[in-house]
Amino acid sequence: MYWGSWKGRVIRAIAIEGARTWSEIRDRTGLSPKSLNKVLSELFDAEAIEKRGENEYRVAYELYKKYREYFESLDSADTLSQVEVTQDEQKSLVSWMDQWRDAMGLDFSLKPEHFYLQGDNLSTFSIKLIEKSRREVFVVNPFVDECSLGDTLWKAADRGVKVTLVTRPPSDRAYEYLRRKREDYLDTLKKYGVKVVNNRRVHAKLIVVDRAVAVVSSMNFYSGSTAGESWEAGLVTKNDMVVESIVGSILELLERKENL
Repeated sequence: MYWGSWKGRVIRAIAIEGARTWSEIRDRTGLSPKSLNKVLSELFDAEAIEKRGENEYRVAYELYKKYREYFESLDSADTLSQVEVTQDEQKSLVSWMDQWRDAMGLDFSLKPEHFYLQGDNLSTFSIKLIEKSRREVFVVNPFVDECSLGDTLWKAADRGVKVTLVTRPPSDRAYEYLRRKREDYLDTLKKYGVKVVNNRRVHAKLIVVDRAVAVVSSMNFYSGSTAGESWEAGLVTKNDMVVESIVGSILELLERKENL
């Protein structure tokens, strides 16, 4: 089986979400053309899918039944649903990064498709990146509290962007006031439509916007990290394969049973 992999995402798109053509599968998975062609080729070789006519794809019947049974049994199926991010929207976001770099007077090239940011530049970029989102934002971060960066999540959700946050539940060992404060803030995010998934094991700090740009850093979503109290640094990437790997790991994380 292909649970928690891009092969599984492609099969889900065809069997569960009704994607039939190459373009529909691409829109529902967010895979780059090169990656999608590779996954389709591997699924063909494994006889997991077949092609009908010139343009339509179908999943092998036995595999189709297993996927139907699996996803119908999930209580959190809405968490796993896909959004359609077009290539034009992804290109627009990458183009914005060039403009932001020039406006900030920073000296780095986007040709390697990765660059390094630290301190205020990291937090400012992350805020602006989420503000530029059109379809989807994934955030994985263990510590989330009210701050300018955190507020970008409910503001994005409020304007129709699908926002998913994977975070630790507020710790019982924290001061009662702080624990309640963080619980209240997570409730606020939920009220605005942010999908909050609790996972006590999370320690990674990841941001992915429109499956086009990802940030991997040390920065938490609270003022101590974003306002300069602590020194934070990270990498930004627009590389298709790297971004897809990060998204794939987040989607796999969302399917795990330890989510509380």
